[in-house]
Amino acid sequence: MKKLICAIMTKFDREGNLMLDEEYAEFLRSLVKNGVDAFMVGGTNGEFHAMRIEERKGLLEFIVERFQGSVDIIAHIGTTNLKDTVELGKHALSFGVKRLAVVAPYYFKYDETSLIDYFSAVSEKLREAEILLYNIPSFSGNRLSLSIILEVAKRSRNVIGMKDSDSRPWIVPEIKETLGEDFLVFGGVDTLVVDYLAMGSDGQVSGTSNVFPKMLRTILDSFDSGDFRKAFKLQKELNEMVKKVSGHEAFVSANKYALKVLGYDFGYPRAPFRELRDDERASIDEFLKDVRSWSI
Repeated sequence: MKKLICAIMTKFDREGNLMLDEEYAEFLRSLVKNGVDAFMVGGTNGEFHAMRIEERKGLLEFIVERFQGSVDIIAHIGTTNLKDTVELGKHALSFGVKRLAVVAPYYFKYDETSLIDYFSAVSEKLREAEILLYNIPSFSGNRLSLSIILEVAKRSRNVIGMKDSDSRPWIVPEIKETLGEDFLVFGGVDTLVVDYLAMGSDGQVSGTSNVFPKMLRTILDSFDSGDFRKAFKLQKELNEMVKKVSGHEAFVSANKYALKVLGYDFGYPRAPFRELRDDERASIDEFLKDVRSWSI
């Protein structure tokens, strides 16, 4: 079965304080009820880049205490440096979370040798982990090329897969032909779910599934069952959801507002993300009327 991994959002109050409350837990339970197989904790949609190390630890602990055993948990531990990344990895392992995602370090541009050495060092220092490389060059500024991926996997036996938030479905068969079908490749661009599936991906890590988990689940299941016509038709509808909500220029704010309309008060984005304007909220209000059946 193709896996649906939700890149879960993080709840903050208006002052930017982390809110780990029962309403947040109930939202996460609803994701599971609506077909989500796993949570990616502290990823892009979770605003990890704007969180302190101790906050990221506290968030993971909250999730583990309530959901370990009922849903797969992937801890995203990527930071700008090796020391903090390893610290977060050891913390996750101490709470029984073995599957860890690691984004390429961001801000500086790094050459291939630097990135290969970095991921190899993370792997070596977290030998008990199952590591997923996380490629999102639009945000990190560093693309994990095919040669980087293959070399890191060659050096590091505990690198077991990757999330590819890039527009290159062709990379899936290239990776699997070299590393084997057991090496996991998850798509990470919600406008290209079916494209990655058609190339042999193992599922999707989706930010849009915070708001529209039923749509993502149905696309994956339709493709899995061989109903490709339905999968492609729904992909077109999903693209509108991305355009109107999860792909908004202030996408964290748009997702949180959409969830508030749907009955989940998700607080506010953490600055420097802005809140939505009145016209933007009105546009989402109108759009949700037509797609309510696909939402959480």
